[in-house]
Amino acid sequence: MTTAALIGGIGSGKSTISSMFAQLGAGIISLDTIGHYVLTMPEVKFDLARTFGAGIFDEKGEVVRPRLAQAAFDTPEHTEWLNGITHPAIMKECRRRIKELSQIHPVVLAEVTSGEISHKTLPWADVIVAVSAPEDMRIARAVERGEQTEADVKARIALQLTDEEREAVADYVIHNDGSLESTQAQVQEVWQALTR
Repeated sequence: MTTAALIGGIGSGKSTISSMFAQLGAGIISLDTIGHYVLTMPEVKFDLARTFGAGIFDEKGEVVRPRLAQAAFDTPEHTEWLNGITHPAIMKECRRRIKELSQIHPVVLAEVTSGEISHKTLPWADVIVAVSAPEDMRIARAVERGEQTEADVKARIALQLTDEEREAVADYVIHNDGSLESTQAQVQEVWQALTR
């Protein structure tokens, strides 16, 4: 069984590529989804309340993510506090899901969306697969989803690693800048290497 971390910036096409790996037989994990899930855990909510106050919750006691983001991303120190609370819970749940999926899949692929990327920061990953695409294409794709403006997307790209930085730490690179067939062929190649 091989565990792979799939990395790529906003609009690079990670979801499309995850789906292609899933069709080939990979088990898929999204660290974003796990990140949302841990915000429902009583122990995480308790630490968040103690650190950021009751204002980040709604009347039912659930975390309101935009309020949490406002409180946690206003200073680097607050972001560190948030990571200190959520990161251990995310990693524990990630490892649990990897173990579960590895019983039935030859490859488990985890989509990683943010944070420092390296083999050291992703100790659970056997390999790192980077997805790259030209910036104008990434902006167009992200805007097309209808959730963010071009200015929002550009601001997020400016905060993320560059494709070159991701490629430098990756074991495999998929260039998602051509036809679906071309991307599919690259996914197939990586799949064969991972299942060899």
